Amino acid sequence: MLIIATGFSLVSCNYYKNLNSNQMFKIPKDGSFQFDSLQMQPSEDYRIGPGDRFTFYISTNNGERIVNGLSGVNTAGSQGNSQSNLQSMDYLVRRNGKAELPIIGEYYVSGLTVVQLEDSITRILSNQFQNPFVQIRLTNQRVIVFPGKGAAQVIILPNVNTSLLEVIALAGGIGQDGFANSIKVMRKTKSAKREVYSIDLSSIDGLKQAEMIVQSNDYIYIDYKPKVARGVLLEVAPWISLFTTSLYMFILLTRI
Repeated sequence: MLIIATGFSLVSCNYYKNLNSNQMFKIPKDGSFQFDSLQMQPSEDYRIGPGDRFTFYISTNNGERIVNGLSGVNTAGSQGNSQSNLQSMDYLVRRNGKAELPIIGEYYVSGLTVVQLEDSITRILSNQFQNPFVQIRLTNQRVIVFPGKGAAQVIILPNVNTSLLEVIALAGGIGQDGFANSIKVMRKTKSAKREVYSIDLSSIDGLKQAEMIVQSNDYIYIDYKPKVARGVLLEVAPWISLFTTSLYMFILLTRI
């Protein structure tokens, strides 16, 4: 029993010392940290940056081919397939902020919103095409979600109006150890700093906060409560095994 008590005491002290060593984004307990005002909608449209990917589609005559395609009228002939292939191609924004685009070539896109990029390309192509219609769609919009202990995921946003609740659902919900009343959303702003919002979904009053629209590159972190008893038991198990083995050997030797 002395071995177990000693082992349990040593392990418990060590476990409590490292109890929160894997928790991230801790808030100081002295009350010095202030959360930012919650933004239900992003304060500005997402700006394209290095590493982003997007599809690029162009049609002439203000998108006449698109309308004809929806109505079943085929005026493009064999060009229809080439336009479809063009729409499915993926373009990468390089580290220098440029992307290689068909017809245009290298073009600086970093820092532009989707609408600004569409307008810029439309102006450029208007010198070669009659009333060009341009569509840009970002394809790798994503957020990082920590729904509980050891379950981080990168979630691809299905659309630009994805809510916080949708993202949490895509991540599998809040973990068993997670605190629904202690959720942090961290968002990079135009000034390159991250604002931190506090979310409480533990009651029906949090329904409005659950409808908050997330933005690409948001960090969503759900605080969790470590299972102390389980952790201590796992740590002390080897000592118990050592004791039972030693006791068995002692009994065996005394009977010889």
